[in-house]
Amino acid sequence: MSSRRSVKRALILDEDDDEDVVYSFKVLLPNSTSVPLTLTNPGPEMPMESFVNLVKEEYEKARKSCLLMTKRRRVDWNLGGKFHLESDGEKMKGVVRFAAFKPNLCHIIRLDDGSGVSSTMYENLWDLTPDTDLLKELPENYTFETALADLIDNSLQAVWSCSPGERRLISVDVSGDRILVFDTGRGMDSSDENAIDKWGKIGGSLHRSEKTLAIGGKPPYLKPFFGMFGYGGPYACMFLGRRTLVSAKTKESKKVFTLQYEKEALIDNHSISGKHWKTGGGMRDPTEEENKLSPHGSFTQVEIFESKFDMSKIYQLQCRLKDIYFPYIQCDELSKTGRTERPVEFQVSGEDLAEIAGGELAITNLNSKGEEFSFQIRFTLTSEKRKGRPQEANARLKFVYFPIVQGKESINKILEGLQEEGCKVSENFQTFGRVSIRRLGRLLPEVRWDSIPFMQKGFRASTLQKSCRRVKCFIDLDAGFSPTPSKTDLASQNPFSVALRNFGSKPTDKEKDTDVKMVIHREGKPLGITQLDQNYQDWVMKMHDAHDEEATSGEDEAILV
Repeated sequence: MSSRRSVKRALILDEDDDEDVVYSFKVLLPNSTSVPLTLTNPGPEMPMESFVNLVKEEYEKARKSCLLMTKRRRVDWNLGGKFHLESDGEKMKGVVRFAAFKPNLCHIIRLDDGSGVSSTMYENLWDLTPDTDLLKELPENYTFETALADLIDNSLQAVWSCSPGERRLISVDVSGDRILVFDTGRGMDSSDENAIDKWGKIGGSLHRSEKTLAIGGKPPYLKPFFGMFGYGGPYACMFLGRRTLVSAKTKESKKVFTLQYEKEALIDNHSISGKHWKTGGGMRDPTEEENKLSPHGSFTQVEIFESKFDMSKIYQLQCRLKDIYFPYIQCDELSKTGRTERPVEFQVSGEDLAEIAGGELAITNLNSKGEEFSFQIRFTLTSEKRKGRPQEANARLKFVYFPIVQGKESINKILEGLQEEGCKVSENFQTFGRVSIRRLGRLLPEVRWDSIPFMQKGFRASTLQKSCRRVKCFIDLDAGFSPTPSKTDLASQNPFSVALRNFGSKPTDKEKDTDVKMVIHREGKPLGITQLDQNYQDWVMKMHDAHDEEATSGEDEAILV
């Protein structure tokens, strides 16, 4: 035992070396378990037998602290020279050469006992211990749709980082008891910067820090840095099914790394001290289908088992997802030539969403008439509570007119069209939501404002007042606005949300205290609220005169004799 410890602690330093050289490993064992191993200054090489003895020490420690490891068969450590290592497809026999590993990074290696039997899944491979106690913050009003959208958000952000010419694909396959979400994004592996365990660790999202990159820019603000809280993926999986298998590969890795996610097992498998969550995982070769879907060699696949979905509603789900992500599926504003661009290829149960004709937005677009009226608002906030740093948010408001045609309101035609598609419609002309909001191009489906004060013009029963009720406002927001945890609505207490909701009204004393400043631009030029208000009224009346077809009074037409 003393000889083994001297190997572990040996210091081999050059005269100019001041810092220790540390190598970290996660060792996959022949009995489908895993242990961590850290070596400090081990020298350039180490006999395999000495290395295996160090792994054995860590294994015995782990058995004492993890209940599930005691239920696994023991490793036969008396195999002598039969042991060898495998790292990302490369084998190492007899001697461990540390030049093959970068210091200060964690490497996953497989310890093979020469039996010819190997596993692709290993217990306790990934540590998913939350950074903070976030389990109590499960989003309220979670539904199948919003949970699935959380997973798609992760995929959309991942494919957005693809290099020019690489395929941007998000494929969702839903069956009665299984859900699969596949994307061709940058993928994950075992490296610190792209670690797959960060996907499953609540509060450990790889995307949370990128929110500031999505403030500013041009409408419709297609920068899908949706990450806010770091738990969208894990919570969505726990809501949608009982267990999850995440598989991912980066361009740099030869292997596919996997992570198992099962809520009940995760909680049961905490350490005796109650401070750590461990879950299984492994590595394998990519399949032919995975290589075909992602020719550039990186992807992430989330597979959820024991889910529940009514397959008779698959078309409604396809339409709804198209509504939520419409600008990422097809967008006219990105092209300099006026052609419709397809930023991302979206497939749901084998159907290309760009080919789906249904959905609220598609039906709405068919019933609008005439030119649009739009302008942008830049919101800024400076407050002592915010440590004096100005906060910024940007919005583009676009107004569309839905005329009365042959005595029938176009808004009623929209509602009838949605009912024919099998959508639940509880609105009528009076209660119809005349405001629709997208944040970073993603629909916030629970924002169904009747209107905003700016849209309410004219005296009661006047032509202007009635015509204003035929207008719908489509609002595009950047990341300066904050959503609710479920990303279905705006955070109601956020000062920018309050300012937008009340745009066009006289601010109360309480609202003045928020110190929100607004600068309006239309067609690239600054504009005051008074002039903007007049321009809007002129546009409404222009649309009324050009497109409204009021019902006839019922009198007989004149006959020429």
